[in-house]
Amino acid sequence: MAAPVRRSDSRFLLVAVAVCLLLRFPGLLWPLTPDESGFLLVARNWNPEPLNPFGYYWVDRSPILIGLYRAADVLGGAYMPRVVAAALAALLVVAAHRSGYLIGGRTAARWATVTAVALVSNPELYAWTAKGEMLGIPFVMMSCWLILEALQRPHNWRCLAFASGAGIAAVVALGMKQNLAGGMVFGAVILASLCLRRDSRHEGLALAGSALAGAALPVVAIICWAGWNDVHLSTFWEMMYGFRADAFSAITRTGMEAELARADTLALLFIQTGLVAIFAWFLVSLPKAASSHATVTLAVLVMLLMDGIGVVLGGSYWTAYLLPLIPPAAIAVAILAGGKDYVGRWTRGIVVLTSLLTAYWVVDFTISRTTGDIDPTAYHVGLAINDVAEPHDTILPLYGRADIVHASGLENPYRYPWSLPARVLDPELAEMRSLLASPTRPTWVVEWDPVNIWGIDTAGRVQSLLDRHYVDVAELCGRTIWRSRNHHRPPPPAINCNESWLEIQFG
Repeated sequence: MAAPVRRSDSRFLLVAVAVCLLLRFPGLLWPLTPDESGFLLVARNWNPEPLNPFGYYWVDRSPILIGLYRAADVLGGAYMPRVVAAALAALLVVAAHRSGYLIGGRTAARWATVTAVALVSNPELYAWTAKGEMLGIPFVMMSCWLILEALQRPHNWRCLAFASGAGIAAVVALGMKQNLAGGMVFGAVILASLCLRRDSRHEGLALAGSALAGAALPVVAIICWAGWNDVHLSTFWEMMYGFRADAFSAITRTGMEAELARADTLALLFIQTGLVAIFAWFLVSLPKAASSHATVTLAVLVMLLMDGIGVVLGGSYWTAYLLPLIPPAAIAVAILAGGKDYVGRWTRGIVVLTSLLTAYWVVDFTISRTTGDIDPTAYHVGLAINDVAEPHDTILPLYGRADIVHASGLENPYRYPWSLPARVLDPELAEMRSLLASPTRPTWVVEWDPVNIWGIDTAGRVQSLLDRHYVDVAELCGRTIWRSRNHHRPPPPAINCNESWLEIQFG
């Protein structure tokens, strides 16, 4: 049984949580990202249909994520999901602390906590947003913590309750982003090891049964919700996993210059955030880790394997792909940092380096966003269109960019708020072309990306419709703004594309 928590440990944890929240504050100095805006758009127009759980708009996520967005929006508006993300980041820090305590005692807990704070506060990882990865990884960390709690002696009903909670958290994480299987595989390795030992088989089976029962609860809830709303269950699997296979195929069929450039950036960020140092040292120290915590070490290795596969198969290589590595990083540090030998000292040194890197990136992020070195171009464009639009106008950015839609305050009549679903589900752009040719065509079209990007309009059919039905009325921050010929509106005003977010809000 783990030693009782001292008052000084509680104070340390409170300070760590406060630091985590403080370091996330600069993220509030930036408008909603495309993903956040898209989830908000889906949540605000949620009306389930048999072949689409969300109604008109399409997104490859579960009702758990969209339900969280809808609830947060009702409670506090568009930016409330970021407040929820900050609260979940605090939960991740608490779970990392307790996991470290159960693995290696007080010293391990503190260094695992510092690791979690540093990584979940690093703005380069986009942890300040309310993206699906950020909303999901706290549940992965919580699942790992609860399964470790379930192993504590004596074995009683509390341990069964912890195992059940671990199962719930693991499935909720998958509901936030479909590749966040870290909590599930961590628990599976731990419980399988327990079941394979003759002296603990009965206990392991009881805990595994409780974990499976907990994991079934969110699934049963979604099934009941689907039945109540006449949503076909097959659509969930197709949206969350079948679509991803089609998406990966679509990405690899076309030129991958942008994706490969992002992959290079992702690899560089893996180094710059300190993650590579943590995992490289963990692999080098495997004999030491396995000798003291064999089962947990194996569980972390399996988590890393699963998360690595998720990064590769994601295909688009966005920055947030690295967020799922935070829970295994914290646990890896907990395994190694408690020792008084050179392994422990080097581990603690790497955590200090990781923290210094985060401090640098927080300062860089804050300065670049407040001085205008990096400007919110999409937000500028959306606001400029809002200045001249009328209440019933509509807007279509090519292709995706829901953040422009949110900033404009207008409705988007196209079903796919992201570019990848458009490429996969409307590959010939038949739906888009039908919309552009219809009497209810969008009032405004923002050519954010070239019309023929990815070779999606090689025949020039979309361009032809724009030339026929629209007028090129402005260039805003290098983006072409088209207005329907049927609607007479003044052109959007010229804007200062280097104006900072603070100047927009308070200038």
